[in-house]
Amino acid sequence: MRREYIYYVTLIVLLIISGVYQATFSYAQVQYLTRSPEIIRWPLNTGAFTPAITFVGPEAEQAGVRRDDLLLEVNGRPYTGREVLFDAYHEARPGDSLSLKVRRQNGERGGDNEEVLQVSIMPVAEFSTGIASWVFVLVLYIVMPAFCILLGFGVAALKPHDVTAWLLLALMISFGLILAGFDPVLWKGWLRDVMVVYQSFFQSTWAIWMMLLGIYFPERLELDRRFPWIKWIFIIPSAFFVLKNITVALGGLKNIAAIGQIAAALRPLDGIAVVPAMSIKGLFFAAIGYKGGTATAPDARRRLRLLQIGTSISLTPSFIVFIISLVKGVQPARAVPFLIGLPAWLLLFLFPLTFAYVIVVHRALDVRVVIRQGVRYAFARGGVVVLRALIIIAILLVMASQINKPDVRRVDIILTIGIGVTLILLLRRLGERLIAWTDRRFFREAYNSEQILSELGEKVRTMVETGPLLETVAHRISESLHVPRVALLLANDGMYRPAYALGYEQPPDVSFSEKAATAELLKQEGEPLRVYFDDEDSWVNRTPEVDGERGMLKKLDSQLLLPLAVKERLPGFISLGPKQSEEPYSNTDLRLLQSVATQAGLALENSRLTERIAAEVAQRERLNRELEIAREVQERLFPQKLPSITGMDYCGACRPALGVGGDYYDFLLLPSDRFGIAIGDVSGKGIAAALLMASLQASLRSQAIQGTDNVAELMGNVNRLVYDASAENRYATFFYAQYEPSTRNLTYVNAGHNPPAVLRKNGDEWEIIRLDAGGAVVGLLRSFPYSQASVTLETGDTLVAFTDGISEAMN
Repeated sequence: MRREYIYYVTLIVLLIISGVYQATFSYAQVQYLTRSPEIIRWPLNTGAFTPAITFVGPEAEQAGVRRDDLLLEVNGRPYTGREVLFDAYHEARPGDSLSLKVRRQNGERGGDNEEVLQVSIMPVAEFSTGIASWVFVLVLYIVMPAFCILLGFGVAALKPHDVTAWLLLALMISFGLILAGFDPVLWKGWLRDVMVVYQSFFQSTWAIWMMLLGIYFPERLELDRRFPWIKWIFIIPSAFFVLKNITVALGGLKNIAAIGQIAAALRPLDGIAVVPAMSIKGLFFAAIGYKGGTATAPDARRRLRLLQIGTSISLTPSFIVFIISLVKGVQPARAVPFLIGLPAWLLLFLFPLTFAYVIVVHRALDVRVVIRQGVRYAFARGGVVVLRALIIIAILLVMASQINKPDVRRVDIILTIGIGVTLILLLRRLGERLIAWTDRRFFREAYNSEQILSELGEKVRTMVETGPLLETVAHRISESLHVPRVALLLANDGMYRPAYALGYEQPPDVSFSEKAATAELLKQEGEPLRVYFDDEDSWVNRTPEVDGERGMLKKLDSQLLLPLAVKERLPGFISLGPKQSEEPYSNTDLRLLQSVATQAGLALENSRLTERIAAEVAQRERLNRELEIAREVQERLFPQKLPSITGMDYCGACRPALGVGGDYYDFLLLPSDRFGIAIGDVSGKGIAAALLMASLQASLRSQAIQGTDNVAELMGNVNRLVYDASAENRYATFFYAQYEPSTRNLTYVNAGHNPPAVLRKNGDEWEIIRLDAGGAVVGLLRSFPYSQASVTLETGDTLVAFTDGISEAMN
């Protein structure tokens, strides 16, 4: 916590100093460009270590000031240091005058070596500024330094614990100061002292920051790990010259006499100051080049390549312009034509952007991808893009310069406006063509992944078979993004196992529990998870619960996991390996893949639902077939032929409510010409009741075939057989009777069944004889003392036996 506090306090202090410096400097540049009457022109200046006047402007020369005069006083204040002159300039306004006391070095003017002169202060408005100067000052003095400061502090705030982020911040401040320069008149007193130290320090140390970035980025140089003291051989001499520059700059403000002696003593070292500076710069490029050739991690190679190419493209054009300006002896803004110089200044923005990108992003893209996405961003439909805005501003400035020319004709004004408007309107179309050219140039062998994945997301909605669905998703993702290894894992019996794998020599032998940390994280996040084994901060390395799953993820060669989430459930997920190009998955890839995974998850759920429905339909059809077979079997259990019985007409029928059931009737032709009549009702319905009914029939027939006259004993035996063959909660109501044709005697036992009735007509009245003697239902108790009864049937009697399907029938 304390270290965090120190980080942010340091960051805030630096931000305040940098902000005040850049805001003040930028305001002064705007005043200069707008020819503000408050901006003065310096009439003279002295050397950094001597009171001798080294520059004499027209106003000072007119007042009698000569080069090499010694400045003694400014407005009555002894000239002890340059801050005396700078304070006077800070407070002066155009129209004021400075009172200068000077001394001639050669003793002219009648031997009187000292003289007080009055020098007028003139505005800077007489200097002209063209469009090139405007753009040059805006880009290099105002926009670029502010951009570097904001970018550097933004990266440091995002990654306060990353040493490369702090090195980038220092480099960005240094780079901005090198471009912007320094004007000591803008401040006064202690604030000027702070700004002088700030400017001298960072402007003198930019090479050190670059060397340290070369050592620590993207990974620490192995040589530095083994011999960390070597870098100090270069840093200490450079630090000495940095301290010298700060001392000289600050001392020149305060005490010229003292600092002059120090500067004179150190002047012999100026010749070797370039040695540590050039060595440090060489170390940066040597370290980056060495790492680029030896880096094993694909991400590190991409970052280094981006850094090399980005910095080269950024700095080379402006370096050429500066060389041309030195050869011509003119300002860089006037060294080349405006339309040639403008791209050179704009490309300087690529320098800080390249450094910031390779440090901040989690995985760097390949150079070709960066170019493609950069062009797409710069010319994106409806986007507010800096590059396009700057081009439009340039077009408008060119139009303004042409219109403001003296003696310009009206037709030329109209023509200039028309051309400018046409160029602005064509900018979008030119951008689209540039995108197409970039795709052809850098991705001529690639698929249009966006179109393929979008079509895939629509296609999987209509797929209902799991196998073709998984195969289609795997192959289309692999083809569109050039991903050799794709695995789809589905939940089954509480485990996620590969249901389809593409690109593996052998099917990966992995299984994740539904409670595994990987599965839980996919459920919680509900979005793609990047898997970076070489990143210590990646979830796969810093989540303790994943330790046991890391090996399985490596078997899958996972670099991206896509959840096939449906609401709060996770029926499966997709594992994608690295791309063939070793590029990381971009945000566009993630967006499209998430859409595909969402649609695939819904399609998978529909597929499983369809499979369950199909299985249920097949099961129902199978049950119906089995039920039909059971019905046919049960019908075969009922009497198929009705033997003729002397003196009796009879019939029977059964109509099950569910195709099969537990209702039962039977007619048995017994020994000694006796005739058996049975009817029963098994508890329950359906197949179970039908099975018990078959058991009841078999038990009855096995006992009745013995030809016994004791019906009660027969019923007891049947009860015991049914009890042994059925569950405890199964039983049957049962009625059994034996009819003796010769005597018309009907002997029966009613085991809890609905009592059959004998209908007998006596004259005009009907008599009903209920046959209810017997005992308990069969199958419920292992033994029961049944009793039997008899009734003699008369001519015309009708015996009706039935089950509760008749008596309890409802409309």
